[in-house]
Amino acid sequence: MKNLARIAFLGATGALLPFGPLPAQASQDPQVIRIRVDPNTVTASVPDDFIGFGYETSAVAHPGLFSPANARLIQLYRTLSRHGLVRIGGNISDHTKFVARGSLAVEPQEGTTVINSRSLADLAGFLRATGWRLMWGLNLGTGSREDAAEEALAVSEAAGGQLQSFEIGNEVDLLRRFGKSYDGYYASYLAYKAAIRAVLPGAAFSGPDAARDTTWCVNFARTESSDIRLLTHHYYRTGAGSPDATLENLLRDDPSLEATLRRLQGVCAGSGISYRINEVNSFYNGGKQGVSDTFGSALWCLDFLFQLASHGCGGVNMETDINQHAWVSHYSPIFRDASDHYLARPEYYGMLAFSLAGKGELLRLAVDDPVFGVTAYATREANGHLWLTLINKGLDRGARVRVSLPGPFTAVDVLRLAAPTAQSKDNVTLGGATVADDGTWSPNSNEAVAANAGLVALDLPAASAALLRFK
Repeated sequence: MKNLARIAFLGATGALLPFGPLPAQASQDPQVIRIRVDPNTVTASVPDDFIGFGYETSAVAHPGLFSPANARLIQLYRTLSRHGLVRIGGNISDHTKFVARGSLAVEPQEGTTVINSRSLADLAGFLRATGWRLMWGLNLGTGSREDAAEEALAVSEAAGGQLQSFEIGNEVDLLRRFGKSYDGYYASYLAYKAAIRAVLPGAAFSGPDAARDTTWCVNFARTESSDIRLLTHHYYRTGAGSPDATLENLLRDDPSLEATLRRLQGVCAGSGISYRINEVNSFYNGGKQGVSDTFGSALWCLDFLFQLASHGCGGVNMETDINQHAWVSHYSPIFRDASDHYLARPEYYGMLAFSLAGKGELLRLAVDDPVFGVTAYATREANGHLWLTLINKGLDRGARVRVSLPGPFTAVDVLRLAAPTAQSKDNVTLGGATVADDGTWSPNSNEAVAANAGLVALDLPAASAALLRFK
């Protein structure tokens, strides 16, 4: 029996099992993995607003996108959660101007995007219809503190109780305005914060919104932990143009992510705050077509969300829709086509699976004979329901899973996350069902597995996932 060392560190739902080279032979027999859930050891909790989306500010300038009349998009949000968090910001936030009665302008980062009072009112109506709250990014890159104060006041008046916090600047560790100097950035942050508080005394802030350097988060937490809602950081595996932007690489463990999460978790533990990965997706610069828009991205997303929760993360904002280059990203969980139709792409299904099984308390697991590419996480909802999520990121080899049922449970119901292949862009299902045209989802398969001598056995095919609900 191997009681994995990483379980003890993660303090989380379960085990991140070792992920080595992908098997070369698709004909290999499935490997057997044995799992025991420890219902008496709670290791972390998942906040109600863990799920979130991230947008460039230019999305707010796109007519009809954020609108209380956009029933399809509202339902896609509500299908995931009634308590999520939308982050508006990105590179475009540092190239945006608020003009109360101005004409809307959607521009790439080389230009200036313009938002107005009407667009903010529409966004507020959209948020109220979804039940989600708002994190709003202000222009530190090319604007002034006076402009930021005016914009903050307008956002606050429109959003009201839906406003969670402001951020001052985007990816501040990369801003040329300060020569990538933390001291220069922080002096400007304090000046902006003072200007905003002068017109909006109750303004709440999150930050620093770092792209890469966790040292900026460490420094920021030392002085601002008593005056922020969340410590914020970004993550992408690599750039879309990199030769490493492959499905195989995306599905492998990223040691740099592990190090980042460890450091952020440690900073927050020492300062009494929580952190959020508030901009993230597969590959920056819009993702890679044929990778970021395939079923493999759903498996990556589901595992990534659990990995964050396992490290005490307070939530995530999956980047979607229009990017800094003014086109809709390949990695978008919700894809908007040229006719403004909204489609649930594969990654959305990974988020949906997490929204079902990633609630409440995270429980410890013991794992025998770990299998390359397979990860497992256990959770318990407030109503006492136990879930076990199994993810096989291996592209060529299935696994046979044997689960010891804890306590009084005698069987499991199984919802499978599946597609024809890891490269599939269509025909993705969860519980045998796709997301309907109106944005709703309801499973149509009921796979019940009974226990034999306290054990449940099921097969986990290559490139698939299964959600087990104990009963």
